[in-house]
Amino acid sequence: MVTDPTAVIEGYLAVVSDMDADAAALADFVHPDARFTERPNLVAPGGRSRDAACAAAAFGHSRRLLRENRLDVHEHVVAGERVVTRATWIGTLAHDAGTLPAGTELRAECCMVFTVRDEQIVDQENFDCYLPVEAA
Repeated sequence: MVTDPTAVIEGYLAVVSDMDADAAALADFVHPDARFTERPNLVAPGGRSRDAACAAAAFGHSRRLLRENRLDVHEHVVAGERVVTRATWIGTLAHDAGTLPAGTELRAECCMVFTVRDEQIVDQENFDCYLPVEAA
């Protein structure tokens, strides 16, 4: 039975958006050998590449850094095992981060390109365009 790759992505994004979710919940959706690529943006000016273990650690870090986190999915486009997802991400800082005080809202328009095989994500590439930041 072949599962719709969109269902895998929606389940994964639900975990990512849930501030109470544990990083272990990612294992249901992410292959242990998965690769995550973040193209240059406000948060990672040089971009970065992570394996599944590093991505899980970053997930935990985001839970400590953010008070709130939301991902509003606008659409998925599917081509075989590839899913392109366009979404708006909104996060509110729980603590000061650099020059940004706690309570600052961050927003990004995101395009995420996933590859799903055997009902798990094996690759994710993010193109995150952060909106200008206004301190709280």
